Amino acid sequence: MGRRIRRLLVGAVVYRWGAGHAHTRGQDDMGRPRLLDCREVLTVRREGSPGRLDIVFRAGPGRLVADGLLHNGAVVRADDDAYLNLHRPGTVRALLEEALHRGHGFDTGPVEIDGWDLLDGALERLAAAGKRAS
Repeated sequence: MGRRIRRLLVGAVVYRWGAGHAHTRGQDDMGRPRLLDCREVLTVRREGSPGRLDIVFRAGPGRLVADGLLHNGAVVRADDDAYLNLHRPGTVRALLEEALHRGHGFDTGPVEIDGWDLLDGALERLAAAGKRAS
């Protein structure tokens, strides 16, 4: 899941983040090797803190992630075409702010968060930021 680590500055706080695609290796019913649990993962760390947030978007019914049809970093909710590109800093900031708003933090080790639970809040934050910018 080789990811490029990027920097995000929010006020005086520095975050490091990377997004990538991941699978779990397994076998199908015939014993052949298969890639299972297709997912996009956004990892965020706050400099100077021991914790890490892994915001995970797993593929499933009505939940699409990059799989050859979509570009790397894409997540789409099929019922309303809600879309995020996990390689855009504005998207990362919106997801980070939504996670922090919900009480997730960086005080302990790694924390895995279901990204689909953050999707609507992140989209609202992106829309509000777009209105402020225009």
